[in-house]
Amino acid sequence: MSLRDLIQWLGQNPTWVGASLAILPLLTLFLPIFHRKGFGSLSPWKYIYSLLTYLVCIPGMFSAVLIGYSLFFVRENLLDANALVYFAPPVIMGITLALIGKQVSFNDLPGFDRLSGLMILIGGTFLILLFINKVFIGIFFGGSVVQLLAVGTAVFLLLKWATHAVFRGPGEPRKPRPSLFGN
Repeated sequence: MSLRDLIQWLGQNPTWVGASLAILPLLTLFLPIFHRKGFGSLSPWKYIYSLLTYLVCIPGMFSAVLIGYSLFFVRENLLDANALVYFAPPVIMGITLALIGKQVSFNDLPGFDRLSGLMILIGGTFLILLFINKVFIGIFFGGSVVQLLAVGTAVFLLLKWATHAVFRGPGEPRKPRPSLFGN
């Protein structure tokens, strides 16, 4: 099964996709009923919020990459795309993360620093690939060499900052992320 087959299968099963996307913000909305205000960062609630965060971010990130790929690389007309498969996951991700953010600090959620680092890493990688796709680096660059170096440095610093969170060892304590410009 290819990714195209998976996307078509998801488009042919809108009830299943819609229900699985709708359940996540609903769970997040009703979860505070079971714990007192301000206790969302304690066990077991922080693990439940962390699980909900991962469950909503993985399809949201996949869909965001799919939108970018379809728009910039394949040049598909997004008016023909299935809105439930392409656009609903990032919207649901934003809503669910906003609801979770009202109940618990993301710094208290186990693994969120890695997930946010992964999001930044995926975004940076996408920008690098888009840049390589749109610009003939070896043959032609529309800007000056200084602009090329500035873009390259900015992407490098962004990836350095993101990989710090993603590749931390399992037993290592959470450390502050490195500064983009030294130290």
